[in-house]
Amino acid sequence: MATTQAPAATKVDAIVPLVNFAHGLRYADVPPAVVDTMKQHVLDVIGAGLAGTAADGISALVGLVKDWGGKPEASIIGDGTKVPVPLAALANAAMSRALELDDVHEKGLYHPTVAAAPLALAVAEAKGGVSGKDFLAAIIAGEEIPCRMGLSPEYHVAGAKHKPRGWSFTYQCGIMGGALGAGKLLGLSEAQLLDAMGNAYTALAGNQQAVQEGVLAIRAQQGLCAQTAAQSAYLAQRGINGPHQVLEGMFGWLTYWHGPTYDRDVLVGELGTRWEVANISIKPYPVCKITHASIYATLQAMSEGHLRPDDVEKITVHVNSRESWDEVVQPVPQRRAPRGSVEAQFCLPFVVAVAAAKGNVTLSDITPKGINDPASLAMAQRVHPVMDPDQDVSQGRILPMPATVDILAKDGRTVTRRCDYAIGHPRNPMSWAQVEEKFAGCAAWAAKPADAARLREIVQMVRDLDKVRDMRELARLLV
Repeated sequence: MATTQAPAATKVDAIVPLVNFAHGLRYADVPPAVVDTMKQHVLDVIGAGLAGTAADGISALVGLVKDWGGKPEASIIGDGTKVPVPLAALANAAMSRALELDDVHEKGLYHPTVAAAPLALAVAEAKGGVSGKDFLAAIIAGEEIPCRMGLSPEYHVAGAKHKPRGWSFTYQCGIMGGALGAGKLLGLSEAQLLDAMGNAYTALAGNQQAVQEGVLAIRAQQGLCAQTAAQSAYLAQRGINGPHQVLEGMFGWLTYWHGPTYDRDVLVGELGTRWEVANISIKPYPVCKITHASIYATLQAMSEGHLRPDDVEKITVHVNSRESWDEVVQPVPQRRAPRGSVEAQFCLPFVVAVAAAKGNVTLSDITPKGINDPASLAMAQRVHPVMDPDQDVSQGRILPMPATVDILAKDGRTVTRRCDYAIGHPRNPMSWAQVEEKFAGCAAWAAKPADAARLREIVQMVRDLDKVRDMRELARLLV
């Protein structure tokens, strides 16, 4: 990594060229392949939101938002009630993240589209007259910049330099990116966009304690992030200025939170030619992305070894980094028998067992009934994660995190499979048909499932998003 020390006070903060790029970005500036990918991510996060309407904690959150009430500006997904934009963002982002279905920039340790799209849709609905092209440009800007932010600090997921990560790029970068995309849709000037980013930074939050304890606050965190981002943009619109050295100032995000070394070229280099939004993974399984390579390798080993669940004697999962071990493996006995649905989404031994026992990992498997399924729990006792010193490399971010799985069969055979890129990664991408299949499954899970005709209309509208004249047309279909 090419490292940069904190700049002198006279140096232009890196946020300036980033905001300049985002402010000037137009739909026509984005390569068609990147646009097509972003349409897939929009459909994916809409599906995640529809499924999330049925998630634990979401009806309580929606009820609270409706009780607060206020100016009817933007719709709550799956409900139809209109509330102020920040409250719609709170509800819609929370439900879109609730079931761990939303996409991830793996190397950037960041969930991009859930931080940008639900908020942008609320702003577009409230404003009216926002075209699909302008919406796409706004969310691409609002995802590209925070993806680069997540990549730039020096951070080691493994090796001697690794330290436990108590902070979360998903929320810290998400507040900044959400404010940027919202501000772009509001038509803020470049100076006002800098204010919006500054306002967002003054309200910065984002820690991992809720993940450690497996509580519903994980779901609310994403919504609170979007709410803060919305408020930051509207404050800037009303003339509330914010700090402008939010990345490299004395107490800036890079120099204070994640410094003193970072890669400035990763942050500001090749703007408009290197697209980090093209490196976002769509998640096939409703669980923490860290576990996906292990799940995929397990499914491959079971299939290619012609193994049935009863054939399995032992599953050894070679965990490749301390980051993975801390977040989804230890303590192993607890991770084999999760105490609740939220915790189950972060339990590698359990989800690998589900894959071996059921041939997939679905939303049904993280329900109270699913986490108490005897077949899954019995298989989990046969899953043995090991910290593999050969894979615990000593440099940088070995992301996406590869996984090797050895399945010892009762007949003495050992079937080994390694997965570097699970399905959904840009190097192993989902087709449109697969994204639509996932969307249909998510929509069927919703608290109030839509009819087939409406679902087809949503899919077609997203595929033709660059032809949509007013994003209120899409918002109307989601209620």
